[in-house]
Amino acid sequence: MHPDVKVPLSAKVIAVCLLVSLGNAFLMVQHSEEEMETVILDQVKNQALVFLQGVVWEIRGLADPLSPVWLQPLLERRHRESQQEDLDFAIRKLYLYDQEGRVIAYTGVGEETTKEMTGHYGEVVRHGKAFLSKDLEYASAATSGKTVAVLDVIVPVRLESGIIGGLEAELNMAETLAIIQARDNRYEKDMAWMIMLHALVLSALVSWLIHRLLVRHVHHFDTVTRAIGAGQLTSRVVGLLPGDELGRLGDSINQMAENIERLVREQEEAYLQSLRSLTQALEAKDGYTAGHSARVSHFSVQLGRYMGLDAEELDLLRKGALMHDLGKIGVRDAILNKPGPLTEAEMAEMKSHPGQTAAIMRPLKRFTAFMEIAAWHHERWDGEGYPDGLRGEAIPLLARIVSIADTWDAMTGDRVYRKGMPPEQALAILDGERASGQWDPDLVSRFVAMMRAEAA
Repeated sequence: MHPDVKVPLSAKVIAVCLLVSLGNAFLMVQHSEEEMETVILDQVKNQALVFLQGVVWEIRGLADPLSPVWLQPLLERRHRESQQEDLDFAIRKLYLYDQEGRVIAYTGVGEETTKEMTGHYGEVVRHGKAFLSKDLEYASAATSGKTVAVLDVIVPVRLESGIIGGLEAELNMAETLAIIQARDNRYEKDMAWMIMLHALVLSALVSWLIHRLLVRHVHHFDTVTRAIGAGQLTSRVVGLLPGDELGRLGDSINQMAENIERLVREQEEAYLQSLRSLTQALEAKDGYTAGHSARVSHFSVQLGRYMGLDAEELDLLRKGALMHDLGKIGVRDAILNKPGPLTEAEMAEMKSHPGQTAAIMRPLKRFTAFMEIAAWHHERWDGEGYPDGLRGEAIPLLARIVSIADTWDAMTGDRVYRKGMPPEQALAILDGERASGQWDPDLVSRFVAMMRAEAA
């Protein structure tokens, strides 16, 4: 298997269950096959015994039970019928012998005369008990001369006057075993289908149980831990029983998440406090930047609310706009407070402040909006802005909003080297240049409409 291919846990468990089921089934089939052959062989003997008892019943109804004239047709008929019936044995010969061992009638090839009455043949007649041979005997076929394995089953023939003889069925074991093997094969085939059905049902049940009791909870754990890792620190494991192992694991994950959330929030609060200190230092260094940031934050939130942003986005917008120029703390005072136009070198240093602000914001992993606002509020809709030349909707929405608010305050706010223009004049410029490529035209239209509605 390729090392990059991931095998699900449920598939591994199901594979183990299938292997165990199939291995167990194989052993069962092997063991049952041996047992079945023994059971079927005993069944064959009993079935042959029942068959002979039926023949004895017919013999009792003959006019002369010991007359070959009556017996011979009866035995031949019953022999033929045994070959046509669905029996588990094959009869090679049928005999009926009297109390002296003389064979009165028989079926099959060859001539039968007398039976040795000192053995089991005599025992059947003397004691009236059926004989079921335990060991195979071997006889020579009259036609081919080949040796044939046979098994003897003998029952006494009893009339009202007493036992008149014995009825023997000589079973052809080669053919009988072939019948047994055919039935055994059918049994094995049925067993195979049952095992396959059992394995499928077991797999489906195990799969459902694993998914119900384990996999879906593991996926939930994975989703929650990934969310926490991505900064969604409020994510928690829910829907588990508190007492079992998974429930305890879920509680541990939740406890870990709470500890991480508390630690991160403490770190973030400490870092935000540091940023507030930097903001105060920047205000002391450049009074205009402090007032400018407050106004940009105000107009940004106003536009965001007009657009229908939710409370969380408005909060990010407010804080991010307040700190969007924080990187100017690294710009020289002579450039920040220069009353006239900046030189090319001075402008390059001024343009470095978005990147410096973004670098300051970057440790706030959960507040990427702060870094995005700081880094890209000087990007342009047409891609001609700085520092990264982002275009269109590749610029984050909050950065596009701050860009318009930043421009608005720059146009209407007073500077040391010029006085701000009237709001209506600034709105006319924004409205006329909405398609210039500097701003998102839809946001400009909304901002102009909002400001005019407010003025009205």
